[in-house]
Amino acid sequence: MPTGRGYGTGTRMLTLGELCEWLNITERHVRKLVERDAIPYRKVGHLLRFPEAEIEGWSHPPQRTRDRSGFPEPPRHAVPAPRRPLGRVVLPKSLIDLLMPPISMLATGVSYGRTGE
Repeated sequence: MPTGRGYGTGTRMLTLGELCEWLNITERHVRKLVERDAIPYRKVGHLLRFPEAEIEGWSHPPQRTRDRSGFPEPPRHAVPAPRRPLGRVVLPKSLIDLLMPPISMLATGVSYGRTGE
Protein backbone atom coordinates (compact mmCIF):
# COMPACT_ATOMS: atom_id res chain seq x y z
CA MET A 1 0.00 0.00 0.00
CA PRO A 2 1.60 3.33 -1.04
CA THR A 3 2.26 5.84 1.71
CA GLY A 4 2.88 8.90 -0.45
CA ARG A 5 6.57 8.93 0.40
CA GLY A 6 8.98 7.64 -2.17
CA TYR A 7 11.81 5.25 -1.51
CA GLY A 8 14.75 6.91 0.24
CA THR A 9 12.86 10.02 1.35
CA GLY A 10 12.68 9.06 5.04
CA THR A 11 14.62 10.69 7.85
CA ARG A 12 18.36 11.08 7.37
CA MET A 13 20.43 8.71 9.49
CA LEU A 14 23.79 9.90 10.80
CA THR A 15 26.78 7.61 11.15
CA LEU A 16 28.75 7.46 14.38
CA GLY A 17 31.49 9.66 12.91
CA GLU A 18 29.02 12.27 11.62
CA LEU A 19 27.30 12.42 14.99
CA CYS A 20 30.61 12.84 16.85
CA GLU A 21 31.61 15.66 14.53
CA TRP A 22 28.21 17.38 14.75
CA LEU A 23 28.00 17.24 18.57
CA ASN A 24 31.76 17.67 19.06
CA ILE A 25 32.03 14.64 21.35
CA THR A 26 34.15 11.51 21.22
CA GLU A 27 33.08 8.15 19.85
CA ARG A 28 33.58 6.66 23.30
CA HIS A 29 31.14 9.17 24.79
CA VAL A 30 28.51 8.39 22.15
CA ARG A 31 28.89 4.66 22.81
CA LYS A 32 28.36 5.28 26.55
CA LEU A 33 25.20 7.28 25.75
CA VAL A 34 23.97 4.40 23.59
CA GLU A 35 24.78 1.89 26.34
CA ARG A 36 22.72 3.93 28.82
CA ASP A 37 19.96 4.35 26.22
CA ALA A 38 20.33 8.11 26.70
CA ILE A 39 20.42 9.04 23.00
CA PRO A 40 18.07 8.09 20.14
CA TYR A 41 19.70 5.46 17.91
CA ARG A 42 18.95 2.53 15.63
CA LYS A 43 20.89 -0.66 15.02
CA VAL A 44 21.34 -1.48 11.34
CA GLY A 45 22.92 -4.90 11.44
CA HIS A 46 25.91 -4.34 13.71
CA LEU A 47 26.15 -0.61 12.86
CA LEU A 48 24.81 2.29 14.90
CA ARG A 49 22.75 4.93 13.10
CA PHE A 50 21.25 8.09 14.58
CA PRO A 51 18.08 9.69 13.15
CA GLU A 52 18.98 13.33 12.46
CA ALA A 53 15.56 14.78 13.38
CA GLU A 54 15.46 12.91 16.71
CA ILE A 55 19.04 13.91 17.55
CA GLU A 56 18.19 17.55 16.78
CA GLY A 57 15.28 17.40 19.26
CA TRP A 58 17.35 15.49 21.81
CA SER A 59 20.22 17.99 21.66
CA HIS A 60 17.89 20.99 22.21
CA PRO A 61 15.62 20.05 25.15
CA PRO A 62 12.78 22.46 26.02
CA GLN A 63 13.76 25.27 28.36
CA ARG A 64 12.56 25.00 31.95
CA THR A 65 10.44 27.88 33.12
CA ARG A 66 11.72 30.19 35.81
CA ASP A 67 9.77 31.23 38.87
CA ARG A 68 9.58 34.83 40.09
CA SER A 69 12.89 34.57 41.94
CA GLY A 70 14.72 33.98 38.65
CA PHE A 71 15.82 30.47 39.57
CA PRO A 72 14.69 27.46 37.52
CA GLU A 73 11.90 25.42 39.04
CA PRO A 74 13.01 21.99 40.27
CA PRO A 75 11.82 19.06 38.17
CA ARG A 76 8.41 17.83 39.27
CA HIS A 77 9.56 14.23 39.36
CA ALA A 78 12.42 14.97 41.77
CA VAL A 79 12.34 12.73 44.82
CA PRO A 80 14.40 13.65 47.89
CA ALA A 81 17.31 11.37 48.55
CA PRO A 82 16.64 8.73 51.21
CA ARG A 83 18.12 9.47 54.60
CA ARG A 84 21.06 7.42 55.68
CA PRO A 85 20.26 5.03 58.51
CA LEU A 86 21.76 6.07 61.80
CA GLY A 87 24.63 3.83 62.68
CA ARG A 88 27.47 3.97 65.13
CA VAL A 89 28.62 7.53 65.71
CA VAL A 90 32.31 8.21 66.23
CA LEU A 91 32.97 11.23 68.43
CA PRO A 92 36.13 13.29 68.28
CA LYS A 93 38.49 12.94 71.26
CA SER A 94 37.75 16.51 72.41
CA LEU A 95 34.07 15.62 72.93
CA ILE A 96 34.87 12.33 74.62
CA ASP A 97 37.08 14.17 77.13
CA LEU A 98 34.17 16.52 77.92
CA LEU A 99 31.69 13.70 78.38
CA MET A 100 33.78 11.13 80.21
CA PRO A 101 35.59 11.60 83.56
CA PRO A 102 39.27 10.77 83.71
CA ILE A 103 40.01 7.17 84.69
CA SER A 104 41.78 8.28 87.88
CA MET A 105 38.57 9.94 89.15
CA LEU A 106 36.53 6.82 88.46
CA ALA A 107 39.00 4.62 90.39
CA THR A 108 38.92 6.84 93.52
CA GLY A 109 35.15 7.08 93.66
CA VAL A 110 35.08 10.87 93.35
CA SER A 111 31.80 12.06 91.89
CA TYR A 112 31.94 13.74 88.55
CA GLY A 113 29.53 16.19 87.03
CA ARG A 114 26.51 17.88 88.58
CA THR A 115 25.60 16.99 92.15
CA GLY A 116 22.65 17.57 94.41
CA GLU A 117 19.73 19.09 92.62
